[in-house]
Amino acid sequence: MSGVVRRESFEDLAGCMKDYFQIDAVQLESGDFQGQVDFIATKGLLLYRENYPLRTHLEGELLGNRFGFSIPLLTAEARFLGEIVDDNKISSSITGESFDHMMESGYQQMILLIDYAKLLQMAEHLSLPEASLKALLLGRRKKTLQSNHHDIQSIREIFVPMLNAARQGNLNISADQFEKVIFDSILPVLDGSEHDLDRGPAAITVHRALELARSITGPVCISDLCMVLNVNPRTLHKAFIKIMGMPPYQFFQKRRLSQAYQMLLNTDPREFSVTDIAMRLGFSELGRFSVQYRGLFGESPSETLRRFRKCTVVVPSF
Repeated sequence: MSGVVRRESFEDLAGCMKDYFQIDAVQLESGDFQGQVDFIATKGLLLYRENYPLRTHLEGELLGNRFGFSIPLLTAEARFLGEIVDDNKISSSITGESFDHMMESGYQQMILLIDYAKLLQMAEHLSLPEASLKALLLGRRKKTLQSNHHDIQSIREIFVPMLNAARQGNLNISADQFEKVIFDSILPVLDGSEHDLDRGPAAITVHRALELARSITGPVCISDLCMVLNVNPRTLHKAFIKIMGMPPYQFFQKRRLSQAYQMLLNTDPREFSVTDIAMRLGFSELGRFSVQYRGLFGESPSETLRRFRKCTVVVPSF
């Protein structure tokens, strides 16, 4: 199975991959979130290419007992778990781990999702080094696999033409051939990876702040975060500037607006109003909320609410 999924708006970001990821998405700049996902899927494997037209932060978890690789196309800057994504790294995630990914406008990447049991079986069968095997197990220290730009470029040179063919409807490859190409491409990178690297203190501070804020639906009190994290406000401020490109107050404000967007889109207007949802998320000044909302998403909260159940997304499946 192969083809294209079009993203016509911000709500399609999580919607088109809802069977594979549990994602909390935050739109961090104003504009229309449009793009597309080119994909190839077989039983146990999914390869897709996606773009981020606006600065976006994703936090979540991979679903379905899978292992995921992110191969950057280096069209814009990004950070994975606080580390700058470059031409020598492949980000990875296992079902049961959390991740956060910060993408600047124009960022593109390829995502490869593999059945976790099959990947472990293949790695053990090929007698990969112990360090490589440990990098595939839950509890590992490192989720960014340090490789080299030659190996990563080789993967691009194989995957990109296949996805281009899928986009044009000209892909001619069997499921068995596709699986062989995937494993022949990715396993050598695992074999040559360096895995024992640590995240910087700013990334750790931001990650802990996001963990604490995950259960909060209203305003996030920065001073309370500082107390729980045992850091001073300036340290937290500098960490968010470095990792997210904005102060913590501004990030969490956009996070709440993004939560409002998703709630409005998935709420029956016959049951709840814009006011109900705004108050639930702690927006006490409704006029100010509407202005900020329109500034970020280009439409009023009531316009989003009226689009209830009008958005349909095709989800590729194995």
